Amino acid sequence: MARPQGNYLVTEARRDSILLSAFSVFAKSGFRGGTIKQVAELEGISEAGILHHFKSKGALLTAVLELRDTGTENRLLSDESRTGAKFIQYWLELISYNIANKGIVELFCILSAEATDESHPAHEYFKNRYRHVFEVTTAYFQILKTDGMLRDHIDPVAAAKSLIALSDGLQVQWLLDPSWDMLEGHRSFFRDVLDPEFHHLVSAELVNEYKFVAPR
Repeated sequence: MARPQGNYLVTEARRDSILLSAFSVFAKSGFRGGTIKQVAELEGISEAGILHHFKSKGALLTAVLELRDTGTENRLLSDESRTGAKFIQYWLELISYNIANKGIVELFCILSAEATDESHPAHEYFKNRYRHVFEVTTAYFQILKTDGMLRDHIDPVAAAKSLIALSDGLQVQWLLDPSWDMLEGHRSFFRDVLDPEFHHLVSAELVNEYKFVAPR
């Protein structure tokens, strides 16, 4: 017998609610410090109720990370608009969004540091994520190079590595001291690698309000 549609919607709504609560717990305490009990308390249900939807704490963490990716980076890392100018715009919009959503940055910084331990359930996730981000970012810098938009001495591979490292470092500095201008730090990087003719691409007027889907 087919499952009633109403029951399915209720189940999906509960699952989404659990993910938001888990997002909050893991962003505050990390994976090791956060507990299923804390998530259950936020939801007003038992720990068994959480495990009915997510079979383990590790499975719950994976789902939270997937939610984060859906909410922030899919547009940046997609192939829908493979142009250098769009890449720069999307990257700066992503940073603008992160500034307005501190919890996402906290979640990423805490979990990525914890996940350097090979036994951490998110270890492979972060290894694969960084590999993918590096590959896509390198491809975009190669497009910028081919289109004559980079300074002559800029190597696309080195630029991609530097941008990823800069972004991670600025996030930590900004969490410790919000007076750090994380967006301007990224704009400055792009001005350093772009030919002066294309510096207009990092102007505030071209960076729209972030329109990616945030975690519900």
